[in-house]
Amino acid sequence: MKIIDVLDMLMKPLVKRIIVNRWGYSKEEFRKAAELGFFEVLGVKSMFYWLKAEPVCSLHCSGCHSEGRPFYFDPMGMLIRHRCPPSMCIHGLSQLSPVIYDYYDHMLRGEDPNRMIFDHITCTDMGVEMGGLGSNLFRITYERMPLLEVMRFMLTMAPYLFFRNRRARGECRAVREAPTSGGPEPDAFMKDLPLDEEELASFLSSPKRVRRLRAIEKFRDHHVVVRIVSSHACIAGHRAGDEFHLDAMGRVLQEGNGAGICLMALSKIWWRVMLMLERMAAAVDGEVSFESRLFDLPVNCYGAGLPLGACGEILMTVELRKPS
Repeated sequence: MKIIDVLDMLMKPLVKRIIVNRWGYSKEEFRKAAELGFFEVLGVKSMFYWLKAEPVCSLHCSGCHSEGRPFYFDPMGMLIRHRCPPSMCIHGLSQLSPVIYDYYDHMLRGEDPNRMIFDHITCTDMGVEMGGLGSNLFRITYERMPLLEVMRFMLTMAPYLFFRNRRARGECRAVREAPTSGGPEPDAFMKDLPLDEEELASFLSSPKRVRRLRAIEKFRDHHVVVRIVSSHACIAGHRAGDEFHLDAMGRVLQEGNGAGICLMALSKIWWRVMLMLERMAAAVDGEVSFESRLFDLPVNCYGAGLPLGACGEILMTVELRKPS
């Protein structure tokens, strides 16, 4: 048995104590959370490594995340703020979340995270050429931390050997105090939704949710159309001019011809569809324009493109349309 394995075995009770105190788990909650298996890989060896998201193709990045100025994530996948640029662009940072899950998955399987296929991720801004502000492509690597950083990380965890994080368990007061009744009387459309009586009453207690339902009813004969404006090496076969249609509820409509829609595209376009749903809800109270430079600004899929990405790349726009 290697020395690192012996240390890992000896440290397990201490690591467990730190986790319980840091997350504020009860014994039953820890038992439930531990079923995922992630805590098993948070051993001594993993504490010596971090994830680095390095800009490798930065063009007019509005966040000034220039090449050579990476983001760093600790062994738990949390951002190491003192090693990152002073300001961090949410459009780049948000796209790294799926990669952190990929890292977790590799750790759980005992695989080297550097074997991740999807190790290049682009930000959501498509750059000046496509009408945006700038663009960035990040490469994610799993690297050994400098000893000073290892010690710093250990020191941040050490207090939880002795003290419980009292703020880890919130009061959830906002949830408890939220109204679950008192909304308008449901109309025929609302009564036809797949909700029981109690769920519908709770749904209607929020004016925002009521507006959304009325928008769905108002635009139920319209489609939110995702149009592909560019395609390069897309292995799913999506080409420029292809369209994906969603109904006013936000559900993808199948054409019945067996042609699939790549999840890498759908997962990236959802926020643009959300903006369209917001416009539809605003139109309940009056006339709203569905023209927007944001809607015309192409969004890329998660493919990241060749030569560095795991597959090709398509660009998409979103519009609201009434089928003929």
